[in-house]
Amino acid sequence: MEPLKFEFGKKAIGSGTLYGCPKDGGSAGALDFGFVTDENADGNEFLRIPELNSGFLKNDNAGTARIIQLADTPLGVKSVYTGDGSVPVLFKADVPEEGNYLVKVVISAEEDTDGLLFIGRRRLVMKRHFKKGSAFAGVYPANAAPFIPRGKAEVFESRAIDVALVGRGLVLKSIEIKKSGIPCIYIAGDSTLTDQSAVYPYDPAWSYSGWGQMLQYFVGTEMAVSNHAHSGLTTESMRSEGHYAILFDRIKKGDICLFQFAHNDQKLDHLKAFEGYTANLKRYIDEIRSKGATPVIVSPLARNTWKGDGTYNDLLEEYAAACRAISEKENVPYIDLHAFSMDFVVKNGRETARRWYFPSDYTHTNDYGAYLYAGFVYSKLCELGLLPGGAQTVDNTVMQGAAGECTALTAGGEWTPPTEPPVLRLPSENKDTDAETTDGAVKDGRSAMPISIDRPDDILTRAEAFEMVIATVKFFPTNVYNDMFVDVVGHEVYAGSIQCAWQNGIIPASMLNDAERRIYPDKPATLAEFTEILRLGYLSRRPAGKVIESLDTCGLAADEVLTRKQAAYICGQVTV
Repeated sequence: MEPLKFEFGKKAIGSGTLYGCPKDGGSAGALDFGFVTDENADGNEFLRIPELNSGFLKNDNAGTARIIQLADTPLGVKSVYTGDGSVPVLFKADVPEEGNYLVKVVISAEEDTDGLLFIGRRRLVMKRHFKKGSAFAGVYPANAAPFIPRGKAEVFESRAIDVALVGRGLVLKSIEIKKSGIPCIYIAGDSTLTDQSAVYPYDPAWSYSGWGQMLQYFVGTEMAVSNHAHSGLTTESMRSEGHYAILFDRIKKGDICLFQFAHNDQKLDHLKAFEGYTANLKRYIDEIRSKGATPVIVSPLARNTWKGDGTYNDLLEEYAAACRAISEKENVPYIDLHAFSMDFVVKNGRETARRWYFPSDYTHTNDYGAYLYAGFVYSKLCELGLLPGGAQTVDNTVMQGAAGECTALTAGGEWTPPTEPPVLRLPSENKDTDAETTDGAVKDGRSAMPISIDRPDDILTRAEAFEMVIATVKFFPTNVYNDMFVDVVGHEVYAGSIQCAWQNGIIPASMLNDAERRIYPDKPATLAEFTEILRLGYLSRRPAGKVIESLDTCGLAADEVLTRKQAAYICGQVTV
């Protein structure tokens, strides 16, 4: 195919050229290229599906306010948003067929600024500093392939290339897209490596990100990344939901396929580490090899999870061991991301490590964390000899600046998060109001509960106390129960919460001292028991503080039982 070329600015394609809108405002058909703004995205459901577009979505709190504001300059098109955070310039162009492409992007800088460039579903390809008056051109791979978006059951054709330029004072000058026969790195896995979306105004600390979407930055132009990981997937559902078929039908000799699972497998009894999980990985290995491609096993990314006594709580140890075992048995290349990420979390400590994870999330990284872990995976791919160049070979050229200087591209390097994520103020027509909870309880301007509850006036049982606290501190119940209490059986709906509480050290000592190994799950919980469970849960997330002593406990005495509504209100005062 002939290269697709797009020149931007006042005398070329202007900021008013919107993807999917009628040509020249008439009825001659929709444009198959153009910018994506609030104007066309708000009225086009397709443009609001992040997996089929750039991955950037308007912050819901902005209401009907226009956030993307573009302007034409003699050199191209730029964002002129003046509020907090950064707002991208988003451009989308259809291509005639799926496959790998090389995308040349030319950028000019009107001021000294830092810039980011994403291609496809928010895959980072450029991170650099620009000097005022300089110009820059870079060539980056992109992969167009069918995809099953979140919440959809059918396969969607995805034959478009999305470009997102982020940085104040940066001007998008031109884009050229041409077909390429470069090999591919396919990715299969869960939410910790999928292509996550981000809201604009954009801040990397407040953006969920999987390390798979940062990998292209390090790999350069030698291979394209095709990420088929999805949130919530297991080694089983990757296949049963149809995602693996898309990958398997396209992978070929010379390609690589990275597999990283476990975060969701561990919630299912039949996918235990050395049972269903290992069997599923073995099947994937055999099938990828049958296509002449190279499977790579990646151990699961470590969570930032700790016990109430301040020690690290490795919830994925057994699955990491299973990854190592199958890689050795089947002679498969192996990347121990689990050990690297766990070492990083432990060395930095719970509070510092939080900066590389999405705020108040202990499993999913933000852009900083995804970048860190993608860099590690890339380095190991090089050590294994799996990348053609063995090092980054990004085909970037630097154009002459206005003052005659050239600014070299710095590949790799650190991307350090701020000590505290900033709070972005949004232009919005929405007013701040006290939100009503499911039972209408609001007290002192605070929501009475962090989660929805039913039966608000029923007395809280011990089992329900664990369920509520686990939800508050953002742990997850597990479906694998190990019979530590004789009065809890695995098929009970609360068994997973009891198991989770036991694993994370949030069962009070008084409940563990029963000689008959009983926890009495149906017994009404007293205020003292409930607040102790909550204290231990809080300490698993925060290393110090007397937050429990400062809570409004609804005037109850320590030995009094409490209702589900009162317990939810107490939980609603705890921020982790």
